Amino acid sequence: MFERLGIVTNIWAKEIENGARFDDLMVQFGENGFRDMEVREGDYLRNSDFGVLITALEEAMHEYSDNKFKSICNKVWRVPTINSFNLNDTKHPKLFEEIADFVQKASGLTLSYAMSHPWLSAPNDFQADSQKIVIAKKLAYMLCPARARLRLVDLDTEGEIDKNIVIDNLKRYNTLLPEYPVIFAVENARQSATMTLKLAVAGRAKLTYDETNTYLADGTSLNPPAEFWEEVKMDDLTSVHFKQKTEDGVLSEIGDGYVDFESITQHLQSRNYTGDLLLENAPTTHSLTDAINSREYLLGC
Repeated sequence: MFERLGIVTNIWAKEIENGARFDDLMVQFGENGFRDMEVREGDYLRNSDFGVLITALEEAMHEYSDNKFKSICNKVWRVPTINSFNLNDTKHPKLFEEIADFVQKASGLTLSYAMSHPWLSAPNDFQADSQKIVIAKKLAYMLCPARARLRLVDLDTEGEIDKNIVIDNLKRYNTLLPEYPVIFAVENARQSATMTLKLAVAGRAKLTYDETNTYLADGTSLNPPAEFWEEVKMDDLTSVHFKQKTEDGVLSEIGDGYVDFESITQHLQSRNYTGDLLLENAPTTHSLTDAINSREYLLGC
């Protein structure tokens, strides 16, 4: 199953900081068999060449109706070459020429989008909160109209969680932009995976599972992994993330540590899991080597 292993693009943070181009890294990883890629929001992304393009796209999308923007996304991905896309059909021909060029390089890849968002808290401004999700869904759709996916991870909310507020948030997010078929998912982060799973199911969202996030620095867990695997159904999972953690923190390559990858593999294989598997190693200046070594380790599981 690990032959299909993909990556989360924040593993490129140090290389992009050193001047590497996002699209060059994307092509390089795709050529080495990492075909599923989650474009993870962050400073590293916004400071990249592709991040500049995303920012321009966010500013431009307000000048198009929802249906018009969706139509442009579909056309960009369906045309065989950049020249056969009618750029004059848009108000921003130069921008969409650059988007079309990026799409050409992403041919054969499955891209999704992820960002940090406090989905476990009540928003101060419901309209602004909803607008952020609408923009994110449109970006997710632009990245892959055939299988658009948006993942949220909450790195800010602490303390007691009001489950009714959380479920209302998720249901509201699901109703936004209904004409765009986007898989909506949340990830377990500071809260236990079991609780996050229950909230996701109640809010009609999918779960991205990262067992590494259940472990604290001393190796104790927010909830026993066995408890999560007893609760979860494969239909509730859309993605599983892989990274390793020890007392030194998250590692740059998958190896021995707190997470038992052989156990995870057995759970996924025995239950016919069909979602993607994504590496999220700590960033280095040689992330492709790290990813290839990590894949070899996981294949041994």
